Amino acid sequence: MATSPGKTSPVNTAAAPALEETLTSAVRLRMCAYLSGCEEADFKAVQDYCGLTQPTLSKNVTILVERGYVEVKKVASGRYTKTRLRLTVRGQSALDGHVAALQDIVNSARTHQTPQ
Repeated sequence: MATSPGKTSPVNTAAAPALEETLTSAVRLRMCAYLSGCEEADFKAVQDYCGLTQPTLSKNVTILVERGYVEVKKVASGRYTKTRLRLTVRGQSALDGHVAALQDIVNSARTHQTPQ
């Protein structure tokens, strides 16, 4: 829909793509994206990739676990226990839907149409 200069198109928020609220956090989006590329990953690897402190990563892991998006597994490794993270099927589905909604937003902005 074309508009004249200085006028804006009405926004139809009812038709806007549904973003997954949990993944609107850049930190949690990055974590899930990283985990989607592997079967599971060490807590430290995710921490390094995301550039987070241990407490910040722990807080966000807890949120993702509560939503059923990530599973945590403790694995004995010598004298220490390693924490392993895995994106669940539900988490992968949420990530896929969120990315698709973001792509819809980008596509509609490029064509100046209301998202479907």
